Amino acid sequence: MKNSKMLLSAGVFMLAIVGAFATNASKNEAGKLASVPGYIKQGVNCVFKNNCQNINTGVLCTETQTGGATIFGLMDATHCAEPLWRLPN
Repeated sequence: MKNSKMLLSAGVFMLAIVGAFATNASKNEAGKLASVPGYIKQGVNCVFKNNCQNINTGVLCTETQTGGATIFGLMDATHCAEPLWRLPN
């Protein structure tokens, strides 16, 4: 009986540690994907305008927080057409 309680306690403790590491790893992974440079087409080139994110928030990234031209992700030196989303304030 005493051994089973000890094993159960050790199991719960190990589960808590694994859960903590898994949660921290997922937060770090999301942070890596959040900020990407956004570009706007000027002439034949794409010019950097603002930082955006590639995670869909439902609000497209624009030149300013209140609007302006829509900003896109860079596909190559002359093509910027990938939709990007506004970073949280």
